[in-house]
Order: sequence, then structure tokens, then C-alpha cells
Amino acid sequence: MMNAFTFLQGANEVENESFKTPGGKLTTALPQPTPGEVVSRLQAEILRKDRFVSALGAETVESWGFDWNMLENSSVSFEDSSRIAVMSQLYERLGKVSRKRFDDEFSSLYTSFLTLRDRIRIVHGERLETVTERYFKKIFPGSNVECDAKVGGVQLGNKAKVTLLSGEMKKYHIKTHSEGRLSERSSAAKHVNPQELMIYKILEYTGFGCESHFLQRSAEDVYIATLDASDDGNFNMFARASGHLGSGGDEVYGQSLWGNLQTIHSELIQNDWKAIETSIQSDAVSLNFLNQLSSLDMLTRILRLRDLLNNPENFGFVSKEGKYPLLKVIDFRISDENIFRVNFEHFGGFLVGNGMYRYSDSHRVMRYVLHDRSQEDRVRTALSVLTQTSLSKLHEHIDRAYQEIRGYILNTDVFADHISRLMEELDTYTQAVHHNVSFFTDKLQFWTPEDKLVW
Repeated sequence: MMNAFTFLQGANEVENESFKTPGGKLTTALPQPTPGEVVSRLQAEILRKDRFVSALGAETVESWGFDWNMLENSSVSFEDSSRIAVMSQLYERLGKVSRKRFDDEFSSLYTSFLTLRDRIRIVHGERLETVTERYFKKIFPGSNVECDAKVGGVQLGNKAKVTLLSGEMKKYHIKTHSEGRLSERSSAAKHVNPQELMIYKILEYTGFGCESHFLQRSAEDVYIATLDASDDGNFNMFARASGHLGSGGDEVYGQSLWGNLQTIHSELIQNDWKAIETSIQSDAVSLNFLNQLSSLDMLTRILRLRDLLNNPENFGFVSKEGKYPLLKVIDFRISDENIFRVNFEHFGGFLVGNGMYRYSDSHRVMRYVLHDRSQEDRVRTALSVLTQTSLSKLHEHIDRAYQEIRGYILNTDVFADHISRLMEELDTYTQAVHHNVSFFTDKLQFWTPEDKLVW
């Protein structure tokens, strides 16, 4: 497998060509407008103030306070943040009017506007497809790359089927970074957050994430490609096991993941916790499930993640004959907090079995592992996974991820004007998660049953 970091820049959308006239003279073709330039010109034509005044009235249009001179300037890119903001506002306002106005003049204006939005979406999609094909053909020479539409989610993205020279086929899911472009509505993309990229690599190195690649056209248009979780087995989201999908055989599948934990009753008062704990210790399937959930719980707290274990569609398990189910993360969100270093309050959240994660609302088996189970047992398991599993090398995984993202930033031209800010964010986060690993390990090692009285 080739390394995930081959750095490619977005190429020009249309190259100049030379051709011969019928008379045989060599003539240089006039530069053809790119798809983006065509859309920008179309946008300037559709977003003329006089069209809106004619359809909606001068008073209404003036009240919006738009800079119509900028909107009517065809040289202003459709990617300009001011134009994007106007498109978003117009979409909402015209949508409200469309529920009351059915005359030809307004209908014509509204249809033109919706067509324009579709054209913009197509341009972004075609750009992503071009970057995707060039990236994978570069790192897998001689391969064939087929792109398809992304299913679900609001972020711009696609799927890529890569057929290697050997005939082996790999499927990748590509989407923009968490603050990038959205597929269904106008929004100005923000610069990529290097912390997000680093998390993908840490999860990959610990075994809880999928192989990840990063592609880019600009500092705002950075795409994350992850290998399909079913590449090495049969992957199912936890939503299936927890009954969210309502498919046949879900209960049988769930029990294949958590074994004897199946005996846990949703009504807490009906559970014999000591008997349940005893049955777990004699069941390798239950122990595997318990250790993997505990490992990911510690990772979410250390890396400051959210929308993960709470969301049964953001993780699942890979099943393979002869092996225990392996937990895989397919999506997550970074904490909204700007401070990433954990403290005693965060350790207290772990002892309670909630914190910002609210495991008390989870499926009964997850709730037991991360919330209902005694503090003594949860502390013992958490310390074990941090010191005796792949997480025992978490400091090394963090350093490796840091070096890769650092190299990505420093060796990618589109980041040249943003290196200082990006590296500051990356360094701050790296120092914080190193601290968090040591903090949790230390607190777990020296915790005693009497300490639970403090919380």
C-alpha cells in the first residue's frame, strides 16, 4: 500500500490548445472560459438588480442592502464570499415568495435562480471528480478510477472505485473537510482545520479508523478520502445492531458483537449486575466488545471528539471469519471547545459515565459498558486499554500523525500563505492530546474506590 500523502494540486480546468486552420497556418486558439468563469458570467446576468426590482418591487429589493454593482460584475468569481452569502439569502427569500407567487415573471426569475444553483453545484462536483481521478491515478499508476455520487450527508463529496493493475478493486469515500463546501446549499467554505486531518491519521494508526488520504484544490477545498470499511471484511454500522435500521436479523447480528451482554435488560432494576459482570469475564466475545468500546471512549475523550459513540451511524464493526468483530470509525466531529486540554472535570465526566457524551441515552449494552457498569470496573478496563492494547503506543501514533500532517502542510503549495496559522493550530492540538494521554493514564493509575465519593 502506498503512503497516503501524495500531494497534488488542482489543475487548470481548460488548457489552451493550438490548431491548424484550413489554410494550413498554425493558429493559437483564443483562451476558452473555464466552467467556473462561465458560471460567474451567468451569475452576473441572473443577479441583475433590475430583474429583481421588476419582479418584486424596488422597496423590497432596496431593503435587502445588497451590493448590486458587485453582483452584476461578471469578473467577480462565483466563489467570492460576498456572492455566496447573497446566494444563500436569496434562496431563502425567493423560496418564501414562491409559496405565494405563481405569475410568469416571478416564476421565470425563480427558475433561473434555481438553475444557477444547480450549475454551481455541478462545477464543484466536476472539480472534485477531476481532483479525485488525478490523485488516485498518481498513487496507483495504471489504475482505473470511476467516480460516483456520494450518498447521504450535507458535505460535498463522491465515491471512487479504483481498479488496480492487479485487478484488485478498492472503494474510497471522499468528502470535503468538516467546514468545507456543502452539497445542497450555498455556503462559504472555511480553511481546513489541520486538527481534523491529524485525527483521521491517529484513528488510522490505532486501528480504529480507515486508511485516509487528503486531496486539495485550495486551502478551503480540501477533501478527505477514506478506504471503505468493508475492505477487509463485512462492515455494518452499529445502527443495525442497535435496532435503528429495523432490518431482519438485527438481533442475531447484535448478539454476534456483544455476546453475553445480550442478557442486559433495558429496565435497569431488573438487572443483576454482579451476575452480568461474571458472565462477561467468561465470554471472549463480550470482552472484545467491552474493550473496543472502552478504547474508543478513551480516544473520544483524549482527542476531544463528539458525535461518535452517541451516533450509531458514525461507527460500526467489521466482521471476518475466524476473528472477533473490529470496531471502525467512519465519521466524527471535533469538539466545539477551543481549549483541548482536559482537566479534573473531564475525568469526573468519565467517572460518571457521561460528560458531554450522554451514554445514559445509548443502547442498553453500550450504556452498560460506558455508564451503568461500576466505576471500579470501568476504571480498570480504561487503564488496561490505555496501557496494554494499541493505545499503549498512542504517544507514538500522535507523533507520527503530527509529522505527516506537518509535511502535508509544508509541502503543499495551496497552503503557502497559511502555513503560520495552520502550524500554530496543529502544534497547539498536538501538545494538548499528548497532555490528555498522560493525564488520563495518570488519573486512572492512581484512582481508588474511595475517590468516587469526590464526584
